Amino acid sequence: MAEEQFIYGVYSIHVRPIELEGSRWDAEYEIRHQDKPVQRWTTVGGDAGYENPAEAIEHAHRRAVADLENGAGVPKPRAFP
Repeated sequence: MAEEQFIYGVYSIHVRPIELEGSRWDAEYEIRHQDKPVQRWTTVGGDAGYENPAEAIEHAHRRAVADLENGAGVPKPRAFP
């Protein structure tokens, strides 16, 4: 299955499913801004995985949105000397 892309404000969320043994699925996502990663690939699903790739993609998308709402992609201030 191909990588899917979702737009969230100025960010794009790239999600791709990962097939596990026994017809179970995980997914991984990366958050990008202007085609540069602001959060590297993160896997969701764990050992049990999900029943189908659509469910795995949906959970990864929700997790990426939650990460953005909690500050992922926001530049970190530089420390004072």
